[in-house]
Amino acid sequence: MTDTEPTETRRKTEHDENASVKGAGQFGWLSITIAIAFGLFYVYNLFEAISNVVGVTSQINLYNQARAVVKLDPVPTPWVWLVIDVLLAPVAFALAFVLGRRQPVLLKVLLFAIGLTLVAAMTLSVEALA
Repeated sequence: MTDTEPTETRRKTEHDENASVKGAGQFGWLSITIAIAFGLFYVYNLFEAISNVVGVTSQINLYNQARAVVKLDPVPTPWVWLVIDVLLAPVAFALAFVLGRRQPVLLKVLLFAIGLTLVAAMTLSVEALA
């Protein structure tokens, strides 16, 4: 019996290690639910950025028309800041998704929350600059 016990123990240990490695790469229903829930917040932020592109450009155009009446130089549209604002949410979500892929659920939530916080702060900063 002493000869078979180490072999069985070794097989169980190898099976447990293989199962943990396989399970680490898979996305369970809880992880998918978390990604979708946070994804909705990221999509809202993306929608806000897209509406800023439309709103800021139209507002600057009206402002430039008023400046033209009094013969002042036009104000340029801050396209760089607006494009950065549009790209922030998808890049942050993708980064949080990739970094949290093989992490425990709580760390995934934390990564998505940190990313969303950074996107919100950067969006406010970009809006202040634009």
